[in-house]
Amino acid sequence: MSQQTTNKKIKIGFVQLGIIIVFILFVGSLSYSKYNDTLHETTKSLNEKIIYFHFETFKELEKIFLNDTDNHFLQTVIKEKTLRRNFEDMMNLIRISTIQNLFVVAKKRDNEYYFLLDSEQDLKKRANIFEPFDPLGNGWNRCYESKKPQMFYHTKNKDLWITIIYPIVENNQTVALIGADISHQLDINMEKKLQDFTHFFFWLMFLSIAFFALLYLLTLYFRRKYYDSYRDPLTQVYNRKYLYDVVIKKLSRSYQLFMIDIDLFKDVNDTYGHVAGDYILQEVARRIESLIRNEDSIIRYGGEEFLVYTTTLNHKQSLEFAERIRKKVKYEPIIYKDIVCHITVSIGVNADATRDKSFDEMLIEADEALYKAKLAGRDCVKMSK
Repeated sequence: MSQQTTNKKIKIGFVQLGIIIVFILFVGSLSYSKYNDTLHETTKSLNEKIIYFHFETFKELEKIFLNDTDNHFLQTVIKEKTLRRNFEDMMNLIRISTIQNLFVVAKKRDNEYYFLLDSEQDLKKRANIFEPFDPLGNGWNRCYESKKPQMFYHTKNKDLWITIIYPIVENNQTVALIGADISHQLDINMEKKLQDFTHFFFWLMFLSIAFFALLYLLTLYFRRKYYDSYRDPLTQVYNRKYLYDVVIKKLSRSYQLFMIDIDLFKDVNDTYGHVAGDYILQEVARRIESLIRNEDSIIRYGGEEFLVYTTTLNHKQSLEFAERIRKKVKYEPIIYKDIVCHITVSIGVNADATRDKSFDEMLIEADEALYKAKLAGRDCVKMSK
């Protein structure tokens, strides 16, 4: 596998990470949308149950009022001050924290409303009997006429949520109305808890993405480190460690080995210096690597020696491939700063390497072919057989 392939895999890893994060965000968005719908339905259901609970409470309160006044509620409450106070104290006891006001009103013949009972605990704030009551909305009149509970939503009042109006019906006639102002506190408490859960949902999704991204990046990091440990730091092709740790363990049944040596490289170093020599090594490695396939491997075997491992090539193809490498290196000089170097390579080819024999034996045959190329005057290709 070439350096370009390795880098490509790393880049693909980052692209995959981006796609996965986008997918998680998409799924999270769908989940949140579903959660919002569920939240809306849950809130609506809870509100309905809260209202139903109050209706049932006021229904029982109506029964107590009528029972304790022998079905003469209005007259008895007006006449008996002690009973009136007892009723108000009882109403105060059944007030839950979300009921801001709980009272009973009646209507005069001129359709003016007045207080009968008020559950306010503070006597200074408690409305007195016959004190005028100014109804908000048409629900009060509708409740009187229909003898059915009514609700009024306070859209502009920040303190109140709804007012529930419940009729006290005596002998099939509405004689008074129970009024209850329900504060936003219940709504606020419920909304706060749901918001806390929403925040938890977002944090959970954020931390999940962050954890997954970190885990994935660590995987890519250690994969890169793994690849880097098999890279020659100068030429960035594989090193001998890769040859013995990876290549030998995955040998094809038949494969080809190409031993490549830069001709007269010692003279190059002596003439132009080691910095120029390093640059030449890098350029030769780059030219060889540009010719190999993804499934092949180029390895820096020694100082100026490279080993190429391929599969599926026959004798003729192996010779042609070796010639392409030789010509690719020789085709144009390598220029380093103002130095022009005409570089050639000698190549020994073992086109008949097989897994049935030891790798070292196959390598020796390729090395012997390289030796023949050197003896033949360099800048040529020799086969092992």
